[in-house]
Amino acid sequence: MSYGDDYGTDMEAIEDLRHDADLEQAAMEREGDRLAALRAQGICTHSSGVMYRNPPVYPEQVGLRPGQSRCTEGTGGCEFVANSDAEWFAAVDAL
Repeated sequence: MSYGDDYGTDMEAIEDLRHDADLEQAAMEREGDRLAALRAQGICTHSSGVMYRNPPVYPEQVGLRPGQSRCTEGTGGCEFVANSDAEWFAAVDAL
């Protein structure tokens, strides 16, 4: 009895991983399309932002208090300021 590599089992595992990766990629593409459609409708998806920092590095950080984050998506559109990480992620998840 040999306990060496089992080519068939290894190949099946590799194919399962490829299939899982394909499913994950397709899900990410659908999410990207959904977010692009929201942006096309003028809805901010809060995809970029800055957090409080002292001293500020970016102009958008000026005026933020500890724990706050400001949306920087787009050019002058969204002025969303979250008071915590939880508030930021809740706003993103609500889309």
